Amino acid sequence: MPSNPAKIERFRPDHLHNKPHFTNLITSEGGKTIHLSGLVASDANGQLVAPGDLGGQMEFILDGIKKALAEVNATPANVMRQRVFVVGLQLDQRPIISGAMTAFYADGGSAASTCIGVDALLVEGALVEIDVTAVIDG
Repeated sequence: MPSNPAKIERFRPDHLHNKPHFTNLITSEGGKTIHLSGLVASDANGQLVAPGDLGGQMEFILDGIKKALAEVNATPANVMRQRVFVVGLQLDQRPIISGAMTAFYADGGSAASTCIGVDALLVEGALVEIDVTAVIDG
């Protein structure tokens, strides 16, 4: 048994608008905290993936997040907090964003989430950047 097991609890208070692709309130106790810096849809050589395709870029990024989490024995179920930065965010993009998040978290429980519209990102052509914080047994 880990010396400092992580306990993660997710709450959906009745007085808040609860959506399936994120959780409004999460607590953690014990464990080790993982901070993954913001990722954009660029490959290991810095080449942009899925130019002009928000859904394709989100899928690529979320796959990269899964792989990075696996490096430290974590899964999407360990993610407590995510921030999604979208260039030129429009309300009609909500199904693309929520669909990608729902697929990423599947049945493991979703994270607390903030989606922020921005003017630009530091990689030309990048439409979205996502960072996450996770907790694992320590």
